[in-house]
Amino acid sequence: MRVPKRSQLTAIALGLVALRAAAAVDTTMTPAGYTGLGITPNAHLLGWGRLEATYDNQLPGVVANTRGHNYVVGFGLMPNLEISGRLATNTLDSNCFIAPGCGVRDLSGSGKVAIGLDAANRFRIAAGATDVGGAATNFRTYYGVLTYNEGPVEASVGWARRSGARAGGPRSPLDGPFAAAAWQPLPLVRGHVEYADGNAWAGVRVFAPSEWLPEGWSLSAGANFRLNENRLTERAWWTTSLSIPLYKVPALPGTRKAPLPPLQPGQHPLPAYEARIAAPLDAERTEAPSSRAQADAPAQAPSVPGPNPQPLTDDRLHALGEALQAKGLEDIWVGRMPDGTVAVRANNASYAWNALDALGAALGAIARGLGDSKAGYRLVLTQRQLPIVAVTGQADCLREWIEQPTNSCTAGQLSTPGTMPLDPLHEGASWVVQRQKPAWQTVRVSVSPVLRTTVGTEVGALDYQVGANVNALLPLWPGASVDWGVNIPLAHSDDFEARGVFANRRIPSGTERLAFTQTARIPLERWLAAGEQRRWGGGALTAQATVGRIGSFYDGALGALRWEPGEGRHRLGAEAGLFRNNAFDNGRGPLGTLRRAAPVLGSYRYSFMPTRTDLEATAGRFMNNDRGFQVGLRQWFADTAVSIYYRRTSFPGQSLRQMVGITLSLPIGPRRDWQPIPHVQVGGTPRFTHRVETVIRDKANPLSFGHGMHPPTSGLDAVFNSDRASLVYFEDNMRRIRDAAR
Repeated sequence: MRVPKRSQLTAIALGLVALRAAAAVDTTMTPAGYTGLGITPNAHLLGWGRLEATYDNQLPGVVANTRGHNYVVGFGLMPNLEISGRLATNTLDSNCFIAPGCGVRDLSGSGKVAIGLDAANRFRIAAGATDVGGAATNFRTYYGVLTYNEGPVEASVGWARRSGARAGGPRSPLDGPFAAAAWQPLPLVRGHVEYADGNAWAGVRVFAPSEWLPEGWSLSAGANFRLNENRLTERAWWTTSLSIPLYKVPALPGTRKAPLPPLQPGQHPLPAYEARIAAPLDAERTEAPSSRAQADAPAQAPSVPGPNPQPLTDDRLHALGEALQAKGLEDIWVGRMPDGTVAVRANNASYAWNALDALGAALGAIARGLGDSKAGYRLVLTQRQLPIVAVTGQADCLREWIEQPTNSCTAGQLSTPGTMPLDPLHEGASWVVQRQKPAWQTVRVSVSPVLRTTVGTEVGALDYQVGANVNALLPLWPGASVDWGVNIPLAHSDDFEARGVFANRRIPSGTERLAFTQTARIPLERWLAAGEQRRWGGGALTAQATVGRIGSFYDGALGALRWEPGEGRHRLGAEAGLFRNNAFDNGRGPLGTLRRAAPVLGSYRYSFMPTRTDLEATAGRFMNNDRGFQVGLRQWFADTAVSIYYRRTSFPGQSLRQMVGITLSLPIGPRRDWQPIPHVQVGGTPRFTHRVETVIRDKANPLSFGHGMHPPTSGLDAVFNSDRASLVYFEDNMRRIRDAAR
């Protein structure tokens, strides 16, 4: 028997080490818009809360000309759902109406659902569809797939049905049975082979070392090769992808997340405020306060400690006011209640991303200023001088909760307008500090981007106009403000020229908004019996009126109502307005034909907190007088939101339009606004939103602009922390509040 040489034994040993080094096969997006290998899908998904962008320099399935550009952006939207958008185009700038050889230009969406079949998660099953939406369903496929994983080895089998392909035209490479196998002997290298519809491919993928990237990021590039003669792909092509986390996601009940690997040199950690399900202020409690128990309790102020053993001096209260001001809060009131507890009221106008940060900053100031005593406190945090959340408790327990890993007493109790009116918490207070740093003495200047795009049209793969909006807002009295916004166009593609195809969608230069807004709470508790106040959310009904110019062209008025009773899982809204198009004679208004706008809309939102998911529905007459409805799902990842929606509206005398789309919403600018000089505050936008949509079930596949538009005002959701001011939301984000307090 031949004895292996030492070098051979060393190679075998290194191979075994390599097998152990790769714990699992990494999943990446394919040019078709699903997770998989090179051509075929597998039963894995993009991780929940991840975004991945992929580019391929060819178009699988375009038999006339496979060379081109294939862009895919995918989201791990839910624990068992991924969605993606795809742009496949042979050319980028050609006008397909006049340019010969323009080729294919296809914008589409895809989705996939998957579940594990065993506790070890070695077997998974998935089903999905590609090229959903539009009349040109060149790559539509329905498929199911089963995947087996064991260490660095992965194998998948499945079946697909191709739909909508024309003879000789673009088509999905998948039809009938397909199979694939992958091997990742090292964390940085993956190889694979695939079979589908009688054709075969192979490929290799290289991943960047994790220490080169921020925590959670993944960057890879690969090459794919055709193994037989077919016209569906080039002989060889390359691909690259970048995957990033949209911050951390909640831990689902009954699951335990695996610990993250230690950070490598140069890596940056994700934010520390990973959400925990309903973590209370008392860190020793493992459950949130019972919502039903709160709902059945009489409508009265939350319990607070008894009279303070020794009332705090005025100097201590003035020092607390200074500490709150140093944290960027304004309209500060500090005083004493009849029982000796400390009353604190402060307005948030600096923490633009999330009121959680303002609440944490205020609690931290109270803990540091009063934590050496057993003083009780009643904090009410306002937004635009309207109460949105309150915390009552004892200062020494609050400091212990902030500073220590375990607690011997309860730090505080949360309340929101839906559970009880918050203003009565301070009835009878004797104020020592009053109106410190008044809001009306500071002008808020915000600079936010303006972006208009058309994607995947016959005149261009991507047309755009970019601008900036500079807005100055001055608070006047509680709930009232006046603001002036100006649009400044900066850059655009040729089709957004003054005489271009999309000239009617140009960003108009000059005044975009000049309006007065008044927001007020409706004192519903005055009209209800004491026992009904909590049941009907006596403090949760809010109204807002806006008068002036909005959206560059419209002069008029808009009224809105918002009701979020109880814990805030449900929210009802209504708005109605009447506007005149001041530029109608020039044909510059939306659609170029609208003389008057009379929107009347009703809306409903339900929040499913275990996954931070909002289900939303809106119906009525929209801003451009089209009638219909929109339903959607909005998924929150910290302060970033991804939404998918279906809309069905029609204009008087015109055919019905059905659309699906995806929206990305994120804050742009500093987490806390900057005050470079006294009386001037500078910041970005807490919610920059951009969407891409496509028409469905329309043979002509026309461009449709102006459908389902909301009045261009910030609305009441902006006052209530971007519609995140419910009791369940604050309870679900205790860790972030504590991090801000620290």
